[in-house]
Amino acid sequence: MSLERRQIDGITVSGDRTWRKRGFSSLFGVVSLIGWCTGKVVDIAVKSKFCKACSLWNGKQETSEYEEWAANHEANCERNHEGSSGKMEVDAVVEMFQRSEELHNLKYSHYIGDGDSKTFKGILDSKPYDDLNVCKKECIDHVQKRMGTRLRNLKKNVRGLGGRGKLTGKLIDELTIYYGLAIRRNSNSIEDMRREIWATLFHKISTDSEPQHDRCPIGENSWCSWQQAKAENELDEYQHKPALNNEVFKAIQPIYEELSRDELLSRCVGGFTQNSNESFNSVLWAIAPKTVHSNKAIVDIAANIAVCNFNDGLHSIMQIMQVLNLIIGSACYNFCVQADERRIRAAERTMTEEAKEARRQQKSARKATDDEDINVEGQLYGAGIAD
Repeated sequence: MSLERRQIDGITVSGDRTWRKRGFSSLFGVVSLIGWCTGKVVDIAVKSKFCKACSLWNGKQETSEYEEWAANHEANCERNHEGSSGKMEVDAVVEMFQRSEELHNLKYSHYIGDGDSKTFKGILDSKPYDDLNVCKKECIDHVQKRMGTRLRNLKKNVRGLGGRGKLTGKLIDELTIYYGLAIRRNSNSIEDMRREIWATLFHKISTDSEPQHDRCPIGENSWCSWQQAKAENELDEYQHKPALNNEVFKAIQPIYEELSRDELLSRCVGGFTQNSNESFNSVLWAIAPKTVHSNKAIVDIAANIAVCNFNDGLHSIMQIMQVLNLIIGSACYNFCVQADERRIRAAERTMTEEAKEARRQQKSARKATDDEDINVEGQLYGAGIAD
């Protein structure tokens, strides 16, 4: 499939990490690489900062018994990571890039990642391939989140910018969604991305006396209601919604300039995401829940079963059972087949445009309700609020 898309130098992979414990102090982490074209896990690495045996023998150093134990334990030690939990992703991805030729006889030419870690810098510094420079692609979901984060920080730091008719939580959500859609709908052209990103902003400041829809897509199928009315010769009856406050417009312009740079948008070309990695993470922790204690051996087993399940469905469990010489009955077979069919049908339903729109509306309505409650009640929870 990579050859069909003219990727002759290597394949595109998305990488992401997940920790055994929520937060940045987890002792165990799992990092996955998933092929973009196939959607299959191509490699995983389980990282551990802890070994129970090492902790038990830690107080017996400088004894003959410890030296004898250490000589036999080194090959079986569960600890395979030094440093912080945040560094697990960097080290694991670098290791998987360096062993790609030995493992699969291919190279990873493009890496889809987010801006949450310095993983890509680690790849570049390690130089895994002598004759190939790995290229970075951004996860557009994480790029979209940058807009929401910048706008919320702006509202928090600039006094008087929030409140009714200004930069509300609902408006921030709308601008963030529109920014993401502008990238997704024009993922093959940087210029089209930039034009539509700015179109969404100028669309919000348009009025009946001063419409600013020149950048909006034209035609009756446009997302712009003004352009739809123009295509249907109904502009005489068209009325704009209340325009974006001019103070807010001037305040958020620098954010739009920053997030529509060529350098950033060029890494969004192709419309790549890490959704497959997030899905794999959910499969993994459904097998070994974070609420239940487990050591590295359990995480290793769960990760490998999750790869089989994610790549080939639940019927791959029957292959594992065969290796273990377990008898597979008709009830087991029927359960695996039916479970896979239900999963596929559910996934197809969630991918429909109707389902996506319903989720967006539900999320927007929920946040709007929360904002209304906060405006009525005031801030009731926060660090040092009672001082």
